[in-house]
Amino acid sequence: MDEVPWISLNGCKRCGVPMSGFAFEGLTCEGCREMDPFFRSGRCLFVLNRAGKKLIHEIKYHGVRGVLQDMPHWLDRTPGIREFLAGSVLVPVPLHRSRVRSRGFNQSLWIAQAISKEMGGETTVLDLLERKRDTSTQTRLDRSARKANVKNAFALKSRTCLDKKKPMVLIDDVFTTGATLDSCAQVLVESGVSNLNVFALGHG
Repeated sequence: MDEVPWISLNGCKRCGVPMSGFAFEGLTCEGCREMDPFFRSGRCLFVLNRAGKKLIHEIKYHGVRGVLQDMPHWLDRTPGIREFLAGSVLVPVPLHRSRVRSRGFNQSLWIAQAISKEMGGETTVLDLLERKRDTSTQTRLDRSARKANVKNAFALKSRTCLDKKKPMVLIDDVFTTGATLDSCAQVLVESGVSNLNVFALGHG
């Protein structure tokens, strides 16, 4: 855990991207100025250095759910994160059904459930969204290509009844440019959700 670069409060007020070398808190990063995201604010736990990437890969590509048993310690390492999540509905970013069939799980749902378990009733998990298109991987795409790749890729599940006044937090494993999370956020905001934030384990 000491090899993982945990993120402090010094970051972009919209997405939480960490900045070093000067007091950045309260300012907006270049990416958010360009994107003007639908979500209100975002937080991540750590930066994706080698150790951070290993944590993500164990969960995402190897299905090692047991890694998430350390969630209490991860939240303790990140100032203000419990307050950020408290009282919210946690909404995992969905995978396409073909991806779920091949992988056998949705890591974002696992993350949301691990957070909710640790928060002890202060949060609930609702699987509200579906991925309509099986989009290609975002790994090698730049910011504009990522945004185009996930445009209109998500929708509310049929017969979904939203409590639009309830604070919601979208949950994903990684925040890179924010394109995927913002595409999901657009669906919820356009459905009437007014208090919407985003959260990911890693940033990078």
